[in-house]
Order: sequence, then structure tokens, then C-alpha cells
Amino acid sequence: MGTPGARSPSGAAPRLREAALFAFTSSLGPFSVNAYLPGFHGIALEFGTSLAAVQQTMTLYLIAFAVASLFTGVLSDSYGRKPVLLGGMLVFAAASLGAALSTDIISLSVWRFIQGLGASVGQVVTQACVRDRWSGLPAARLNGMIAMFFAAAPILAPVIGGCLIVRFGWRSSFLFLIAYSLSIALIIALGLKESLAKEDRQPLRLRLVLSSYAKGLSCGALVAGALMLGILFAGMIVYSCGGADFVITIMGFGVDEFAWFTIPMVGAGCLGSWCSTRIRTAFSIKELLWIELALLAAMSLATVFAQAHYAWTYPMILAGPIAYQFLMSLARPAIMVMNLDYFPANRGMSASIQQFCITGGFALCSMFFVPFALGDAVRYAMVMSGCAIAACLLWAVSMKLRPKALAGRKDDF
Repeated sequence: MGTPGARSPSGAAPRLREAALFAFTSSLGPFSVNAYLPGFHGIALEFGTSLAAVQQTMTLYLIAFAVASLFTGVLSDSYGRKPVLLGGMLVFAAASLGAALSTDIISLSVWRFIQGLGASVGQVVTQACVRDRWSGLPAARLNGMIAMFFAAAPILAPVIGGCLIVRFGWRSSFLFLIAYSLSIALIIALGLKESLAKEDRQPLRLRLVLSSYAKGLSCGALVAGALMLGILFAGMIVYSCGGADFVITIMGFGVDEFAWFTIPMVGAGCLGSWCSTRIRTAFSIKELLWIELALLAAMSLATVFAQAHYAWTYPMILAGPIAYQFLMSLARPAIMVMNLDYFPANRGMSASIQQFCITGGFALCSMFFVPFALGDAVRYAMVMSGCAIAACLLWAVSMKLRPKALAGRKDDF
């Protein structure tokens, strides 16, 4: 199991090197979202448009990412994981150049849409790569390790983007993304071996693809679990998606001071991911997930109350979001693996449905939740708590349907 991509027994312990490679590959999505956030005001000023119009360039990116996620997994089931990853990175690099050369908000929106198509391959296909090689607790541990590395993306992206934008303007953030995506492509080309053998690939025929998705979408446990993960993610990402408002307007910080927001938030995520790789051997994973989700819902409701009555400022204003980030990161690795258990021969399809729901949650934030919450910390907390409660309800549905969906196969959890 020396090189990421080669098959490993399901019980073999994954290594940090493998986690780092998969995390780097899947980090393009959050980097592309967050790197240009500090430039929103500059883009609006240069193009003579509103901040809300610039926010919609992110919405278009997320819509493209979500829709493409439904196809990239299937493509990787047919052509292999590595070629699809490489193709997506090259598409993204070309679209980043177009975004850097944009002369109006419409052209920027078009290139952001194409960026979303390319970026979608990273998070979808790496999920399938992990599940190709590991199952059960080792897979959950690897997802936790990936999340620890992956968490660096949202902390570094706005900091790097802010520094570049202050010195060279908002276009420099897209030039940086060109270099970043090409670096990922190089690492994939040199360091990743194919994890899906040719004899295990599914023929790419429209009838088979539609049949595969029909089975996936008719699996209530998978759909409820994927929707749960998307809603859970939305409760946290509303703060990042609305970062230009939350950091600058509500917290009162400058364009190049996003680190005061991202460092504690991502630190909580790293800690939660690290803990997820340690405590799952001593507790029942299903029982532990319910404890984590119950704490998350209770804490979110307490945040609404505290923010409404005490109008917390920095750093206390981040207490609730930090706790949410920690608990979400604690639960997320196992949930992601459990959602890919239902169709062993079509893990790319399952990963596509899961990623579609996650990115759909992000798009929901950009289109509706952020405009609702703009300028008001209480409304941000209300979105977070509503998502936490909805996630708990969806997870209850998924777990109720899980035994039937496994169709007699052993439940590794």
C-alpha cells in the first residue's frame, strides 16, 4: 500500500501521506470559494455592481459544482478515478484564466460557472478513492485525517487571497488558483495510482447510468443521509459563504484580517477531525453520532438565545460557530463513509449524490441563507440552529431505513 491508489485490505491502517494527498486533491473546491472572498467589494466597485450581484457569482459556481457532481462520479466509475481528476483540474485552470481576464460581472459569472464544473471532480472522486480501498473504521479514520489537512484550505484561502488582493488586486486571486490547480494536477499525475481496476469499471451507457441513479435516488437511507450531510454542512458554511459580510460588516475587521475568523474556526474543525480518528474505537459509532448531533442542536439553539440577549462581539461571537464546527467535524467522517455503504459496485454514483447534496447546501446558503442573514449575527445563528435540527431529523430517517438498504450485508458500524 505504498502509493495512494493501490488497493489495500479494508483493515489496513491508512497513512498520513495518503490523507495529505487526498486532502490536497479535494481542497480545490473550498480554495476556489474562499480565495476571492476578500475581493468582493473591489469587484463590485470595479464592475459598478452590488455586493449581492458579486455574491451570485459564487452561487453560479456552486450550482455548477453541484450539478457536475452528479456526473463526475459516474464518469470515474467508467473511465477510472485518475483520468477524471486530471481532466477536472485542467478545466478549472483554463476557467481561472478566463475569470482573471473578465471585464464585467457577466463574463466573471460565466467563468465561475465553468470553474465549478472542473472543481467538482476533487471532492467526489477522492471519496470514491477512499471507499475503493478501505471500509468501516479505517475509512472513517482516513476521512478524519483528510478533514484535518482539508481544513487548511478555508483558513489559508482568504488569508492568501486577502494578501494578494491588497497588493495586486482581485484578479491575482484567480492567477493564484491557476497555479494551485496545476500543482494538484502534477501531484495526481506523479503520485496517485488508479484505485479502480479496469475489470471493475461500469460501462458508460445512458440506460445503465439512469438505472444506477434511479436505484440510488430510490434508496431512502442514502438520500436522507446525503441530505442530512448537506444540511449539516450548510449550518456551518453560512458563516464562510457570508464571510465578506460577517467578517467586515459584523465583526468590523478589514479585508486582510480574515485570519481572525478563519483560524479559530478551522482550528475547531481540525480538532474535531483529529478527535474523530481517536475516540471511535472506544464507543459505538452510531451511539456516538447521536450524542454529537444532540449536543450540536442544543448548542445551536443556545447560540441564538445568547446572541439575541447579549449581542456578543468578537471573540465571543464565534463561540457558537466554533462549537458547531468542532461537533460537525467530529461526526462528518463516519457519516460520509456510512452513506457510501449501500451500492458497493457504484460508489462513484453514491459519492456524486452525496457531494451534490453537500454542494447544494452551500448553494442554498449563497442564494437564500446569506441574503437572509446579512448584517445580523442573530439571523446567522438562526440559520445554524435550523440546519442542526433538520440534520438530526434526516439522520433519524436514514438510520431507520439503513438495515433494509444494506440488504442483508454486514454493517461495519
